[in-house]
Amino acid sequence: MAKRSLNRLTPGQRVLVIVGCLVVAVIFAQIRGCKQQPEPTPGEVKTLANRNVRFGMPAEAKTDPANRTAYLIERPQYVLSYNDDTKNPNWVCWNLTKSDIGKTKRRERFEPDPDLPREFIRITHDDYDGFGFDRGHMCPSADRDDTAENNRVTFYMTNVVPQAPNNNQKGWGRLENHCRNIAEEGNELYIACGPHGQGGTGRISAQQTIGSATRITVPASVWKVVLVLPNKEAVPNTNTRTIAVWMPNDQTVTSDWKQYRVSVATVEERTGYRFFPLVPDDVANPIKTRVDTEP
Repeated sequence: MAKRSLNRLTPGQRVLVIVGCLVVAVIFAQIRGCKQQPEPTPGEVKTLANRNVRFGMPAEAKTDPANRTAYLIERPQYVLSYNDDTKNPNWVCWNLTKSDIGKTKRRERFEPDPDLPREFIRITHDDYDGFGFDRGHMCPSADRDDTAENNRVTFYMTNVVPQAPNNNQKGWGRLENHCRNIAEEGNELYIACGPHGQGGTGRISAQQTIGSATRITVPASVWKVVLVLPNKEAVPNTNTRTIAVWMPNDQTVTSDWKQYRVSVATVEERTGYRFFPLVPDDVANPIKTRVDTEP
């Protein structure tokens, strides 16, 4: 029937009908394309511009003075969430590469952080005196000693927690050295660490808080999570190495940092944080549930 109807048309009318059909087809295709968004590439990894949190922050923090328990400080050297109640960082994140490691002479004193809001209390070097706890770097001095300025910023008190001397100088320090060794082999490390809980034992005694003018919370434990990639262009896959530790903040800690290894998933469960949140779950889940066993 349609063929007989088409045969009755003049050549010019047939052209108009064909053109009309093509226009309708194009419009239909455009409408369908608007409704159907392209599916994301399986395993695609989105990243942030700041290299220290390339794969996302462990938890929300904001550069708003009203956000006193999770105040965001973002620097070229590291990114951290500061808690004005505990006077400690909640977490600190940084990227470590071979080029970050230099020979700048270590500073002698720590400084109050000049970038804290004016209504926040600024902890000083002397607030730790006499309590038997180290001023424990989160982002280490030696991870940013390529220049004097980069090193100086690691000595802000917002990058410090009260650490038991054996914790800081033995197990924690050995792990820091291990991470630098991995970086010096040409790898890229994405690191997050922080304190947890309250109540640790230092050189003198057990303490819940320290400080004379203001009270600084002594953590019960410290944790660290490390993602290891072969170069700066690489993204995680299911075989990517992760290292995670959970150490008690007391004098029982030994130099054998490996005995404190746990899975990243364990640290997430205990802290409530989510590490490297921009890595898709199908990649993140396998690497977070493994406990590192490499030398």
